[in-house]
Amino acid sequence: MRYFDLLDFQYVVLALSIGIAVTILLYVAFGWPVISQKRKKAPEEFAAGLQIEKNPVPPILIFVYTAFFIWAVVYMIVEGIKGGPF
Repeated sequence: MRYFDLLDFQYVVLALSIGIAVTILLYVAFGWPVISQKRKKAPEEFAAGLQIEKNPVPPILIFVYTAFFIWAVVYMIVEGIKGGPF
């Protein structure tokens, strides 16, 4: 057991705040879903008639990202309550 118990709590708060900040940055980086649906752009055209469209993220990836985020939060809560010091 650590001499300073508050240090473990500080690590958990630091991990949560960094995780929330990264989640917000990723959400902003990939664009707001409502805004991206309203402004449909024509596909980009390149040489030789190639067209590239920006498609939305597949639902399975959204499910995987959400499941990982939920698992990480639950894991930190369970380890914070039942686990020993870091």
